[in-house]
Amino acid sequence: GLLFQGDTKNDTWIFVLTILLSSTLIYNSQGAIDQQAMEQLHYVMKLSEHVKLKAAPKESADELEDSEKFVLFFPTFVWAVRDFTLQLEVDGKEISEDEYLENSLKLKAG
Repeated sequence: GLLFQGDTKNDTWIFVLTILLSSTLIYNSQGAIDQQAMEQLHYVMKLSEHVKLKAAPKESADELEDSEKFVLFFPTFVWAVRDFTLQLEVDGKEISEDEYLENSLKLKAG
């Protein structure tokens, strides 16, 4: 019935609630980190913008500490890349998986 009908707004709020109730957010992608993977990750990050902290301007050290503590409630982010079979090289030099990810996330000129 009505309970199972899709609604983008409801899906967004379910995702936001999931973020707030989770200790870890796992983004599971398949294959190489390419433009499509980055666009999908960007979509997930845009959804998380619905989580906002409503705070007054920081006027004291106590308020700053409260704001910093709020960050502790957000889940850690893990990007799981499955079925990844590329040679991990940059300019002919072998690199680690972490270095490959960092290189993939760098802004390209142009």
